[in-house]
Amino acid sequence: MASDIFLKIDGIDGESKDDKHANEIEIHSLQWSMSQAATMHAGTGGGAGKVSIDDLVITHAVDKASPILMQSCMSGKHIPKAVLTVRKAGEKPLDYYKITMTDVMISSVSPAGANNGNELLETVGLAFSKVKIEYQPQGADGAASGGAVVTEWDIKANKKV
Repeated sequence: MASDIFLKIDGIDGESKDDKHANEIEIHSLQWSMSQAATMHAGTGGGAGKVSIDDLVITHAVDKASPILMQSCMSGKHIPKAVLTVRKAGEKPLDYYKITMTDVMISSVSPAGANNGNELLETVGLAFSKVKIEYQPQGADGAASGGAVVTEWDIKANKKV
């Protein structure tokens, strides 16, 4: 399924011309992971500890947000909120996956390019203290079906919100 990905960061405009995501950052790719240390092989095993949540990392074409992202990274500025939205493309577009991050810091900015005619890309890391993840199920026709499935986590407190 073809998708469009957008990132809206408080106080940092991108160059998206999309009518529903105007002035957001258009994303080429994203990567995010979390892990729970668990040893099921010895002793009692299976004990839950503190989850390790990695920075969410996006790649986008360098745009007007780039200098502000760099400045935010250099200064360690805390940003109230950032929202990453994945939209199913096509005849009936649907925002079906959303990650809302609270108390955000730009943890890394890495521009990269080559002299081969391709656009200059930039990888940006976002660290955050709270996260809300929403997924909108879809029916056979591609339209929203029922309510969103939602979870929230306070990373600092290591507990569900």
